[in-house]
Amino acid sequence: MAKLVDPWDHHDWSSQQYVNQWAEGQDKREVERKEIFLLIARTLSDDSQAALTILDLGAGYGALTQFLLKHFPNSTALCQDGSEEMAKLGRERMEHLTGRFDYVLCDFSKPGWRQKIKGTFDAVVSAIAIHNVRSPEIIKSIYAETFLLIKTGGLFLNFDRMTPSREDQLAWLQDAGFRDVQSFWDGGRRALVGGYRG
Repeated sequence: MAKLVDPWDHHDWSSQQYVNQWAEGQDKREVERKEIFLLIARTLSDDSQAALTILDLGAGYGALTQFLLKHFPNSTALCQDGSEEMAKLGRERMEHLTGRFDYVLCDFSKPGWRQKIKGTFDAVVSAIAIHNVRSPEIIKSIYAETFLLIKTGGLFLNFDRMTPSREDQLAWLQDAGFRDVQSFWDGGRRALVGGYRG
């Protein structure tokens, strides 16, 4: 009997060639995402001179981080990713921002990943990353650990595919302890959801 292949299990984040090709494909989509990235920035703060500390979960090569650091010139970011090749590509692409960002390598699908991240942040953001773990239980765990990385009054925003549903994601954010949980933008299959740490 033929082995069933998981259609979602097709990323090879440890391959430099795969990561570079994947990033080139994503570059074409960044224009479409600028509107969402701007909404994320404006939701974080209406003061472009704010000195925010930002954690970007599943940052990849840093598309969202680059946008936010350009929008907030006094802010800094820590990029979390599980792929060394992604971090290498991100450091190359953000060389002009050296001193304002850093990478930490850890797999957010494994319990305790947040222990590799030092301190707490004004904002935690994520773009098209968390859905990749596919497991509802792991997504819930990511939200719970993320909550502990946010300063009081800080905000978590997740722009992602709503798999599972947006309603489930909002419920899990509430279960993790976030307040004023809401959908900041709804694009059907994708949405921007999040909440505050009270």
